[in-house]
Amino acid sequence: MDNRTQLNKTPLSKAVRLALGCSLIGSSAFAMAQETPKGADASVEEIVVTGTHIKGLDTEGAVQVVQIDRDDIEASGATSPIEILQQLSQTGGGSGTFSTATSGALSSSTPVGAAGVSLRGLGASSTLVLVNGRRVSVSSFAKGQESFVDVNSIPLSAIERVEVLPSGAAATYGADAVAGVVNFVLRDDFDGSEISLTHGNSTAGSDEGKYNLSWVWGREGDTSHTMVVVDLFSRNAMYDRDRNLTANSVRPSQQGVYPSFNDLFLAYYDQTEGPVSGGCPEDQFGFGSFGDYCEFNTNAVAATQDEYESASVVATFNYDISDNLEWFNTLMLQTSESRGTSAPANFSRAPFDPESPLWPEALKADLVEEGSFHPDYPTSDFSEFYGYPIFAWGKFPDARAVEVESEAMRLVSGLRGEVNEWNWEVAANLGRSESEQRGISGLYKADAFYNASVGNLCTDGSVVDRWEVDLARPSASFGAGETCEDLGKTTAWYNPFGGQVDQIAEMDDLIRTDAKRGGKSNLYAIDGNISGSWIELPAGTVQVAFGGEFRRESVVDTPSGDAVSTTLNPEPILGFSSTSADAARNQWAVYMEQMIPLAANTELQFALRYDHYDNFGGDTNPKVALRHQFNDAITFRSNWSTSFRAPSLAQVGAGTLLSSYSVDCSATPVACDGLADESGESLLSEDVSNDGLKPETATTWGAGFLLKPSEDTEISVDYWNIEHENLIGVEEDDFILRAFNGDFAVVGEGELSTGQPGLEVAGGFVVDAHFQLSNLGWQKTNGVDVAFTQYFDTENWGNFRFTLDGTYLNEFDKLPSDALGIVKEAGNYTYPRWLANSSLRWRYEDWSSTLTGRYTHSYMDDPSPRVLDSVLEEGNEYFASRVDIDDEGNVEVDSWVTFDLRVARDFDNGSWLSLRVNNLFDKEPPLVLGTGANVDHFNHNSLGRFYTLSYGYAF
Repeated sequence: MDNRTQLNKTPLSKAVRLALGCSLIGSSAFAMAQETPKGADASVEEIVVTGTHIKGLDTEGAVQVVQIDRDDIEASGATSPIEILQQLSQTGGGSGTFSTATSGALSSSTPVGAAGVSLRGLGASSTLVLVNGRRVSVSSFAKGQESFVDVNSIPLSAIERVEVLPSGAAATYGADAVAGVVNFVLRDDFDGSEISLTHGNSTAGSDEGKYNLSWVWGREGDTSHTMVVVDLFSRNAMYDRDRNLTANSVRPSQQGVYPSFNDLFLAYYDQTEGPVSGGCPEDQFGFGSFGDYCEFNTNAVAATQDEYESASVVATFNYDISDNLEWFNTLMLQTSESRGTSAPANFSRAPFDPESPLWPEALKADLVEEGSFHPDYPTSDFSEFYGYPIFAWGKFPDARAVEVESEAMRLVSGLRGEVNEWNWEVAANLGRSESEQRGISGLYKADAFYNASVGNLCTDGSVVDRWEVDLARPSASFGAGETCEDLGKTTAWYNPFGGQVDQIAEMDDLIRTDAKRGGKSNLYAIDGNISGSWIELPAGTVQVAFGGEFRRESVVDTPSGDAVSTTLNPEPILGFSSTSADAARNQWAVYMEQMIPLAANTELQFALRYDHYDNFGGDTNPKVALRHQFNDAITFRSNWSTSFRAPSLAQVGAGTLLSSYSVDCSATPVACDGLADESGESLLSEDVSNDGLKPETATTWGAGFLLKPSEDTEISVDYWNIEHENLIGVEEDDFILRAFNGDFAVVGEGELSTGQPGLEVAGGFVVDAHFQLSNLGWQKTNGVDVAFTQYFDTENWGNFRFTLDGTYLNEFDKLPSDALGIVKEAGNYTYPRWLANSSLRWRYEDWSSTLTGRYTHSYMDDPSPRVLDSVLEEGNEYFASRVDIDDEGNVEVDSWVTFDLRVARDFDNGSWLSLRVNNLFDKEPPLVLGTGANVDHFNHNSLGRFYTLSYGYAF
């Protein structure tokens, strides 16, 4: 049957089709008209469209809505909700929308196993995520100090459709919906039983297999409906080393498992165990500005995406108490396990005792020879180093890896009904997210490691005071105290030689830790609303909705005691971050919404909402939207609204976050002794809390046209503009400039207390920074969404539909402060101006197929001078051939085009089979030098060609 003809049989189907075709679907993979279930008649149940609480309004309304239905989800080949959302052009750009491809054990990584969605690049905390129109508890682990909803906690098989409102919706859903709303609508009307099995893998030699088994059961009774969804999902890990482009670091680390040694007094150049003495392999051995080093390819161990598995249950039960009263219930449960793997941790300036019995003779001879050139104190014997530490710069031999176990629960129970043609609804909403993280490798306690390096640590775990260890610097001073042997014990010497593989049996238990971390997030809410017809006007009836909500939210994130930073021990676990949060608050809101018919073809929507936070006060936010239909072919729409976002719980209750940052000398030459062309120091920094944070505010407006020049052609053009002020975050460059301007402390190395904002400077270079969470200046972004849909019907070849849609980012400007000036992001690093999609979909009898193309525009790269020099040096042709440098020396990231193909067949016995191939031609992503992985995982994908085979059977 002609699906498009079938759609035209019902008002709802026509509205959905117009919304999908004209209201910018956002991705051609999803731009397919909703199919009416078999047996549907002209009697259609009213629905609530995202963007309004008024039931029964046409989805071709005054506000742009992106809708992705169940057929589109299946056609996409996605295996998780974040994969669907990442294909929308409205979620691209910047680093807002993140997936497990960006997770890991580092402070700059996103939480392991979690994924968050961001609209317009404004960050996950500015996008409100709902399930069935109601809030969800935030993730128990924040992204840095940004709270977000983990969309991976929603099983894909339970989703009926996804509705995206890519514009401010504070007046309708909450003051914090600055960038818009993503609403997951769950399946609740299924009758029968369906089982589906999906397997996917790449065509590369590595195994990135994905497995999904789901079962859906539903039963329709005389007065009730029950549905249960069970979903099991598993995915193997993928590593940078598994792809040619990411297998090798563009600029390998000069700190390796064969450390460089220097006493910083007698020796000028560092000394490293070299190839001649059986140390560092010859192809990794080098000599730089500090002397010998053994390089390390961090990409050889880092994961591109983490190993992940989950088990989910979704159950719904609806019971008709009477003809006008229904009791509805939804229960969601999920448990998941995931693993994130990052490069091994560095140790820098680690003191070692020259009297350790483990020193190799060849290395001792090299240090003596280097010291012999000292003009005042030339060395002739290694014993001349005794009593003074010899410092080491190296890397531990094993990757930093953590495992996270998470549990999520959501229960909604409520009543809804109709009284005198007024619809009402009230519900209680309980949500909980609980996670536990534990290290499984590569986490070393600083105090135990430093004490083991100077011979203070005994095999029974006790510590002697032969050396006085300074953990803050780090350093050590010889005190001539007792040794472990003096007490009848045995010294536990850490062996930094021979690749660090030969350690005593007790060493692991003495210096390693699992740094167990726990997090809990809770949501308790009750809400209610009523809507219906209000006042009769000449042009029609005013539709109105009133509602209110109360909720209590809390977050507790408790790090291991091993990981808590102090002034005397600022980096308790080397190269590993700790974060903490403890906050709770009550919030309540009341709102009103009206749809006012001004004329036969003109309607005005007006909404007003007041939100009150017990720790930040209240704020009122309006929204005005206008829709005017000139004729059947042209419809104009526009909207204006304001937003108010109080600091998130992770920001309000933030502790000290251990982080990392590489100083950008071109932006802050004052941090690099005035040398803008230098490469700045890589800092093991802190992000510290701020009790004086103020709420963010935003103003959003937009306008667009829906065009339908013929029955088979649909076009939409929408302009959007968002002005955001008092943004909450950390802007490192701005902080550095402000500190040198006198706003924060600038002190010598080792003089900054933990939790105190400021900078440490040595030799004119910033060597440590404690960045403070702050309200920054303003941010302005605007652009245009466009979509085109064309239907083709044939008698003998079936039905075709062609779509082309995309988002153009015209402006993304930031003013963190007057000191830094305006930063223009559009067209620069990770902010491509164009994101576009196109598809050709075909259906004939029981066969269907979709060919999809995806386009990511080029943008300017952001490599450090050292990285760029490393790429261009002789012998690095693989990377150099992929670098595009313009006449001014700027590096441009190439544009990227990929194609996906899906073929599916429905069978008469109720079963179906589909094969989807993503990245059909195995197109390699462009090289991005500003990232350590060589690939921008926010805008590109290094997975390569990936096939997904799905089979389902309904009975």
